Amino acid sequence: MNYVFTSINNAYLPKAITLADSLRQVYGNDMHVTCMLSDKRDPDLDYSAFDEVLTIEDLDLPVESLEAWIFKHTVVELSTAVKPWAFKKIFQRHNAESVLYMDPDTVAYSRMEEVHEALRHSPIVLTPHVTVPAVTDDALLDGEMLGCLRHGVFNLGFLALSAHGEGKNFLDWWARRCLEWCYDDSARGLFTDQRWLDLAPCFFPSLSVLRHPGYNVATWNLYYRHLSQGESGEIMINQKHPLRFFHFSGFDLGTYEHMLKKHAPGHSLLRQMTDWYVAKQIANGQKRLGGYPGIYDVFADGERIPREWRVHYRENADLQNSFPRPYSDSSLHRTLKGQTLQQRPHTAQPFYPRNRFIQLGINQLQRRPQAHALAARAPARRCHLSPKASALAIAGVERQVRWTGANAARSSRTLLRTMR
Repeated sequence: MNYVFTSINNAYLPKAITLADSLRQVYGNDMHVTCMLSDKRDPDLDYSAFDEVLTIEDLDLPVESLEAWIFKHTVVELSTAVKPWAFKKIFQRHNAESVLYMDPDTVAYSRMEEVHEALRHSPIVLTPHVTVPAVTDDALLDGEMLGCLRHGVFNLGFLALSAHGEGKNFLDWWARRCLEWCYDDSARGLFTDQRWLDLAPCFFPSLSVLRHPGYNVATWNLYYRHLSQGESGEIMINQKHPLRFFHFSGFDLGTYEHMLKKHAPGHSLLRQMTDWYVAKQIANGQKRLGGYPGIYDVFADGERIPREWRVHYRENADLQNSFPRPYSDSSLHRTLKGQTLQQRPHTAQPFYPRNRFIQLGINQLQRRPQAHALAARAPARRCHLSPKASALAIAGVERQVRWTGANAARSSRTLLRTMR
């Protein structure tokens, strides 16, 4: 039996169902699919695509207050923090020899023979974001820089573990890190569960890096992984390697379409795959469930919890001691609102990705005066800056490009308008 799980909240159920269906299409009955649900199990929703559903309460996390631990995490942080603990539970519950994790926005296309073979010799199998050096600026930015240097060398949309050798030690180490430090916190060098795995090859020499181009194919590595269709309909990579699974990462945010147009414009096969994926999401209830409210997104009274409140809570030991049940205590959100409002004028603006993008623009303009080329690098989704932040950003860029003349300055304004 092959054991695979994915980790979601209810809003990602349509994607997880698509993954489960694709795995059964490839493996038939020789596939056990677990849904790790970081949400409540809703009686109005259909989970029949999965052989079992785990909730956070099933994981027996070694924390004093489960409610407080959950509250510290955003939905993405939470869904990734539970992954090593779900691995542990599946190994324990089923006495499994090996377990695979796959992101809910992945789709299986053929049997993962290379993984099954690698697990015979190595208890840890990872796939890198990229395995071929970039040769263009766009590929460098999206693959090596954004994919690897910002988010981690390995993409944890996939991970395969076995119970022998260093597998248990690795899982214990990773679980401890995710219990305390599974946050999207670039100032500390963190990106959820993923950046920790940059260290794994240093600590666990039996780890295997799977470089087969048919695994974890995604928009960030399309610059060297070319898809085509064989005579019998199978999808091939670089005309000789079968596609094992594709990663439709960034689909809901619009990032996927932006990257697809950027790295594979007019590719008919990728367009067909994308249209099929959209149709599957609709058939699995995306329109109804895509914005489905998560139980951990709001307080008990229904008020939505901003990310900055979670950060403030997890970094304030006094708050955690005073409010060990943050979802249930009706006075906490009033306390958080007052404290964060008081501190906001004295707190430097966090260096979020949109601020990084502004800095990237400044750096690029310093190197080359053709500022108009940067407009193509703007993200598909608009970023919202406050009027003051926008003014400061524009002034900063224009100071850097004053020497290039009026044309470069006008181009810098065009770039920054796309980010408002």
